[in-house]
Amino acid sequence: MYEDRLYENAKEKYNSAAKVLTAAYVAKASDHGKTFFLNATTEFEVKLPAPSLGLAMSFIVKAAPSGANYTVVTHNMTGLIKGGIYSCDLNASNDSDFETSGGDTVTFVASAAVAGDRVDFISDGTYWYVRGFCTVYNAITITGS
Repeated sequence: MYEDRLYENAKEKYNSAAKVLTAAYVAKASDHGKTFFLNATTEFEVKLPAPSLGLAMSFIVKAAPSGANYTVVTHNMTGLIKGGIYSCDLNASNDSDFETSGGDTVTFVASAAVAGDRVDFISDGTYWYVRGFCTVYNAITITGS
């Protein structure tokens, strides 16, 4: 009986730390620490909340984008994303995608990103810093408008 309650409490806490997205979503500060699994037949955009010190969230491809891209954008489309995307594709002719001046969009590229590709975001209160991992070179990009 006691063990059942512990299991249910742990399951509830775990489930609240993850969310499967199948359509456009506006993330909130209350999503701090959450992992979002991107899973749709038609891809979509996720809008980040305004940066806040320590705010963190992760995005993982569950269903590979094929007809369009998954995108994660800043709340006001300004250059607030800095960091790098790393690939295990050793045959790539170029270096991984790095953004040091500030981008506003992270794109999981259609027909390139695969299940398991991911990007982790954390904020210092001014910017979003990212660290991403992809299987295929340039399957995840950081761009500005």
